[in-house]
Amino acid sequence: MQQLQPITPTIVKVVPPPTPQVSVVDILVGGLGLTGVIVVASIILGLAVGALLIWFQRWRANRHGEGGESDATRLDLSSPIR
Repeated sequence: MQQLQPITPTIVKVVPPPTPQVSVVDILVGGLGLTGVIVVASIILGLAVGALLIWFQRWRANRHGEGGESDATRLDLSSPIR
């Protein structure tokens, strides 16, 4: 009779390719990019709100008339001393 030889399995482990390492420079560039986007967005939003406020003030002054009565008191600080 023939004896069966023991079967030894072969294990193959598939190794994924190495991932690129993240350096300090990559983190700083990413952070500066995000900060730049936030700064540009805040400048645009500030200009838009400022323009809206100026437009609203001029609209309100035109609606009430330039010489119309107002609740505000003028200090007239720019006039010369008499």
